[in-house]
Amino acid sequence: MPVTNEHVQYTEFKEDWETIRDCVKGNGAIKKQKEKYLPMLSGQSPKDYERYIKKVKFFGATGRTLDGLHGNIFRKAPEENEEVSDTFRESLKNVDLMGTSIEQFASDVIHDCLQTNWGGILVDYVRDVEATSKADAEAKGIKWYLKYYPAESVINWEYETIGGKTQLSLVVLAETYTVKDPTDKFSAQKYKKWRVLYLDSVTKKYRQEVYDERISLKESAESEIVVKMNGDELDEILFYPLPANNPEKSILYDLAMLNIQHYVDTADYNNGKHYTSIPTPIAIGLSPELDEMGNPVPMYTGGTQFQFFPNENHTPGTDVRYLEFTGQGMSALADGINHLESQMAILGAHIIANEKRGVESPEALRIHRIGENGVLATFTRNISDSITRALRKKGEGDGEDVNKLANWSINFNTDYDLSKDDGKSLATLLSGRISGEIPRMSLYLGLKQISLIPEQWDFDDFIAELERDSHASLKALEGKQSETNDIDLNDIDGIEEDDD
Repeated sequence: MPVTNEHVQYTEFKEDWETIRDCVKGNGAIKKQKEKYLPMLSGQSPKDYERYIKKVKFFGATGRTLDGLHGNIFRKAPEENEEVSDTFRESLKNVDLMGTSIEQFASDVIHDCLQTNWGGILVDYVRDVEATSKADAEAKGIKWYLKYYPAESVINWEYETIGGKTQLSLVVLAETYTVKDPTDKFSAQKYKKWRVLYLDSVTKKYRQEVYDERISLKESAESEIVVKMNGDELDEILFYPLPANNPEKSILYDLAMLNIQHYVDTADYNNGKHYTSIPTPIAIGLSPELDEMGNPVPMYTGGTQFQFFPNENHTPGTDVRYLEFTGQGMSALADGINHLESQMAILGAHIIANEKRGVESPEALRIHRIGENGVLATFTRNISDSITRALRKKGEGDGEDVNKLANWSINFNTDYDLSKDDGKSLATLLSGRISGEIPRMSLYLGLKQISLIPEQWDFDDFIAELERDSHASLKALEGKQSETNDIDLNDIDGIEEDDD
């Protein structure tokens, strides 16, 4: 089989990914696909179809929902636990060697992966030089980096059980690169290559190969690339699929399908409204005038062309009137569109629908959303785990303390319940603290949970701020006492005399 061979699940899902991405991009991308999403009506000419498609606008529910889901995850800043070296934290400001911080990198990854529910992160380094040890790597300035591959680029993979552990034994990644035209500095040609990550069948050590379409798809342009970390060959492929080991249906898929059906029904509704809302003049029992060639001469009134219905039986009587639409057809279409919008709201597009105030209590509304929040939280936890493992391996390659890295992790927000009564929570925290029933750490965590202290504060910052406030209050109190002590004794005598 050629290197371009696709995994069966890749083939199964790739059309769904394209559809969801088009829905996220919105009106322009959907209309560009024309009949893929809006079939031509029976008997419709190409010119009529162009007018038909211009009358409709794609309702951007999928894209808005994606923004809402992404916003929920990053409503709070990512949190890191455990202490690591300053050099490791500094490396998180540039995780891809292109100046991208881990926060921005993760944001981009999650925004993309929410659409397809598949992708992966490769941990790699620039191979201009090799290192034989940690010290050698530091001396040569070799840095490891992360590179994200979207769903469409992870075309094939295999798992194998080695030593009782199931792990990746093959990954094929499709990449695009450009070559500038030497005769024209403004022109460049795009080409594809395929990076094959695999475990050697004999040694079970990590290797890479590269196939380039400019050279050959049968023979690798680069073969048996040995990947070493701190001088040692690796027995695992440094690729981390996310959010799971295999692609699954996107959480936006069902919404996207409804969104497209809404687009089709809206097109039919707008088309019908156009033809039924304008009264058409008709002449029954009359024939149109004919020109010299025997063709009917059009006759207009108010910009609308007359329709003639000649009396073929030659019975006496004529009638001229306006033809107007009556019936339930348009109402049924409108009701269907409203029903689709309700279904889209249920599937996760709450941010595009007005909540029914007074119908559901805050608690009932919270329970209503538990299911979808649970799905998003599971997705987020899996993403956190994959990014953490990739960063730990990057840190190991950069010579960080493996024991410290093993306890370090980065976690993204999984609390999406915005309906909690923060006032009650605050009252409970303060009363518990005053009575001595909860420690200051619990107060800190509780205040952070309801967003009453800055996200970037850690516990030490919180305590330092409390102590600064306490010191300022004490100084203010001492100042008032000093003012009391400075009162003129004559004033006091005067007051006493008045009292007498």
